[in-house]
Amino acid sequence: MTDRLLVVLTLCVLVVAIVLVARLLPRLQSRRLPSTGLPAGLYLLTSDGCATCDQARATLSARPADFTELSWQSEPEVFERLGVDAVPSVLLVGSDGGARWWRGGVPIFGRLSRRGTERRGSGPGTCRGG
Repeated sequence: MTDRLLVVLTLCVLVVAIVLVARLLPRLQSRRLPSTGLPAGLYLLTSDGCATCDQARATLSARPADFTELSWQSEPEVFERLGVDAVPSVLLVGSDGGARWWRGGVPIFGRLSRRGTERRGSGPGTCRGG
């Protein structure tokens, strides 16, 4: 009986440890884009009728940094040039024109400074743009 209890407790501790580690890891990795042709700043890439885009907009609007929203319907050439195939996506464009791209999600904004520099990314699910 004691052996079974020990096994069950060990399994519970292992599951809790895995869940805690998984929550600490970024769920959404950013990718470097060498050149965007966009001015420096933070960009939210969206599509009309996308519920997660609405959530991403609300999340970014509640944060201290300014952002520019680009819609697939109004600026498809930007999406095509950058190869953006999922929304919401976030671009953080530097002064050199290069960017970090979070495909299909919004980075944990608390991990971005007021100046918009990246620290770590994470985000919600994806609506497929199209």
